[in-house]
Amino acid sequence: MVKTIKETAPIDIHSGAFEELVKAIEEDAEARRSKDDRLLPYKAFQLIKEARLGAIRLPKNLGGAGVTNVELFEVIRKLAKADPDVAHALRAHFVFVEDNLAAPSSAERTRRLQIVAKGDLVGNATTEISSNPQGAKQYETVLSKVGDDYVLNGKKFFTTGTLYADWVSVVSAGEGDTVFVSFIPTNREGVAIYDDWDGFGQQLTASGTTTFTNTPVKSYEAVELKREKQSYVAIRQLFLQAVVAGIVEAIVEDGVKLLKGRKRTFTHGSSATANEDPLLLLTIGEIQATAFTLKTLIREAAQALDEALLQGTQQSKHEAALKTVYVKVIGEQLALQVATKLFDVGGASATRRDQHLDRHWRNIRTIASHNPSSYKLKDVGNYVVNGHELPINGYY
Repeated sequence: MVKTIKETAPIDIHSGAFEELVKAIEEDAEARRSKDDRLLPYKAFQLIKEARLGAIRLPKNLGGAGVTNVELFEVIRKLAKADPDVAHALRAHFVFVEDNLAAPSSAERTRRLQIVAKGDLVGNATTEISSNPQGAKQYETVLSKVGDDYVLNGKKFFTTGTLYADWVSVVSAGEGDTVFVSFIPTNREGVAIYDDWDGFGQQLTASGTTTFTNTPVKSYEAVELKREKQSYVAIRQLFLQAVVAGIVEAIVEDGVKLLKGRKRTFTHGSSATANEDPLLLLTIGEIQATAFTLKTLIREAAQALDEALLQGTQQSKHEAALKTVYVKVIGEQLALQVATKLFDVGGASATRRDQHLDRHWRNIRTIASHNPSSYKLKDVGNYVVNGHELPINGYY
């Protein structure tokens, strides 16, 4: 007998089955990396869909697992240690889930959450490469009225994860000064998704181009985005920091392997063997301490997110946004430092291409470039000195 959604549940994130899922994703990443080719993580996303991992934030009565944000970011950190591309590519999905959980009850909200409950994944099509300032909610992609429905035309970039997703959430301009969010399947007529992301890090997140050419959109599939109802979106930023934390844990693991695997050391070293050299052990200790620090900071900020959901006040939301900023500006500095210090443990041989150890720094640097820390620190200073709260613009 085929089980329905109500008779099953998403994977238990505290179970051995979840650990096996993470291990399978890690092994797949290692196998693809060993072939030194651009092999996309389709297997990982198929396993994630089968496990209905994308439904874990839904309440149990909606077919989910009812996990907290603290638990969610533990999951993302573990996935990122196994494969940071896969973890990062899930960001749009979990932001979509959070946005819809917070939305008022409606038939369309119910439809969207039911799709998530099935295990389907959602990608994004928001950002455009244009002269419009980031965060201004100005778009060149246009949703045009045709009879009772719409057609969508435009070109998006940084559509992270959409290549692996079943559905895509598209932000576009409507008539006048309106902004709409359309929710359509990725195989809809007129949708084209390209694997053309050419960044030096997070290379397989599918963060490239998605185009829409006279793509039909039903009236119920498009919801107007009310500018006056915008709020802080700290989950979007903390998600990236959880990926960084997972990468640092992978750096710890690779550092230990490097040190234990060294067959020789320097004549002027502090020990006859590398694995007993106190200076090299000090470096491993620093990397491990950084991993613990990032994990702890993320848990603190995630608890603030959960508290903000319970309280629903402006003050609690601002507090969560502030703590997320702190995680970013300090966490990324520490992460980049230890990604460099990894090579102090391994020496010149650690820079060989077949080791792929440069990926850690490249991945962290790419994630850190999403929102420059300088702007965030300026806004924190303005809050501390002048009492001006963080701006609400999609970056806090």
